[in-house]
Amino acid sequence: MIDWEEIKRKKREQEEYLAQVLASRLGVPYFNLYLLKPKPAALETISKEEAEKFKLIPIEDDGRKIIIGIVDPLLPGLKDFIENLKQKRKEVVWGIISNSSFLEALDEYSLIRLKKLKISKSLDLSQEVIEKVNREITRKELLQNFCQELLKENPFFMLDTVIAGGLKFDASDIHFEPYEDKVIVRYRLDGLLYDVISLDKENYEIIKNRIKIISGMMLNITDKPQDGSFSVNFEKNKIDFRVSSLPTGYGEAFVIRILNFSKITKSLEDLGLREDDYEILNKIIFLPNGMILNTGPTGSGKTTTLYSILMKLKRPEVKIITIENPIEYRIEGITQVEIDEKKNLTFASALKAFLRHDPDVILVGEIRDKETANTAIQASLTGHLVLSTLHTNSSLGAIPRLISLEVDPKLIPSALRLVIAQRLVRKICENCKEEYDPDEKTKEKIKKELQNLPNRVNKDFDLDNFKLAKGLGCNLCFNTGYKGRIGIFELFVLEEKLQPLILKNPTEEEIYLEIKDNFVSMKQDGLIKALKKVTTLEEVERVTGIL
Repeated sequence: MIDWEEIKRKKREQEEYLAQVLASRLGVPYFNLYLLKPKPAALETISKEEAEKFKLIPIEDDGRKIIIGIVDPLLPGLKDFIENLKQKRKEVVWGIISNSSFLEALDEYSLIRLKKLKISKSLDLSQEVIEKVNREITRKELLQNFCQELLKENPFFMLDTVIAGGLKFDASDIHFEPYEDKVIVRYRLDGLLYDVISLDKENYEIIKNRIKIISGMMLNITDKPQDGSFSVNFEKNKIDFRVSSLPTGYGEAFVIRILNFSKITKSLEDLGLREDDYEILNKIIFLPNGMILNTGPTGSGKTTTLYSILMKLKRPEVKIITIENPIEYRIEGITQVEIDEKKNLTFASALKAFLRHDPDVILVGEIRDKETANTAIQASLTGHLVLSTLHTNSSLGAIPRLISLEVDPKLIPSALRLVIAQRLVRKICENCKEEYDPDEKTKEKIKKELQNLPNRVNKDFDLDNFKLAKGLGCNLCFNTGYKGRIGIFELFVLEEKLQPLILKNPTEEEIYLEIKDNFVSMKQDGLIKALKKVTTLEEVERVTGIL
């Protein structure tokens, strides 16, 4: 007995394969319209009669760029039709579709009157997917199983699932990493990467094209890095995403950065500062002028700390201006400017312009050259509070770094009020926390490290008798034993007595010897948090070094 459905399926597969081959040879995208349904708003752009005449389907149209699928690029009159489209749109992107998917997509024209879809760089997640992920996915293995089932049923919704899972598990980034025969999807959770699912190359093409379309990237550019962005409506909140693509030897890799303002921003009180450090910082940020620097590597929480300071200072009578690269979070009531080096809008040039706008507080995203450093110093000496970041390994390294940027050493003690250094450590999951007795060797090392703490530190722990804690791993923490992160800090307060030393271009060690009686290092702050069972000894050693 002839299986006509099987013959139809094989014929369709053959057509899709030939369409893929043609697209590859022409160097244009391939669209599978059985999976990538045309948007009703796009269908309104081109009439059904024109679509039938030129055997094409408009897939997406945002008013600036239109994406169309074409069966035969050599069809008479098609070239002129596309040229006319370019007169109406800034950009026309076309790719190849199969004839059978074209015929089926023509039926989509019947949907135009049913619903008008407003096209924007916004992705409405499937509510069914969201509810299922929130209800059923409690650990990585379940998410993997759910994704595998979805790949069989409808891979078009895989991106929705991966994003919903990332939001559920509080991922900061989602990575798509292509290899020779597969693509690995990974979440960055509390600073570390974890594998989530493996995709085959065919399904990845569907996901990759969807990422590009919603983030405003060029579909036909695959050999150059691109940047884009989109937003997602998730549980009544609008969450922004920043997307970066990178060509690799096995295809395009993507990193999607999740910018959830409600989760990232913290009050100054919630950063993890000890009570004595909080009092120091809270006093200095309300000074009428001076400079506060925050140091540390990328991903150490500097931006979160600086935003927390801005939120503390934000009042109607205080004018705050920021210059950032890029602007990650929009804050109402603060003037924010994004640098654009192509237009010669740099940190230094913007900072000079800011001074003509009479600000009270200025945030400079990063000091990385002598012009920015010297302009920031001058601003802090002329009635402005200046906040910025500097790439040094410790707070004490800020002095040698500023001098290397040709800042006049005589000005540093008068301008610089405070240097913060910080790292992020993972917090022990409260759901699976367990105490344990460390060995005697470890106890002695911790005791030695903390025995000479300054008097300002509240020593509400017993160095002769203490326990530590760790997380066993559970559903709530992705089986890692950790949930969330907290900062460990060191604060270096500049005092005028340091001026003679700074004039000699001192080393970090020389500065430390001068201030050690009232100085608490990041390692010491981390150990205090370990004693209070907030984090683990292993985390402190991971970010500050072995005891």
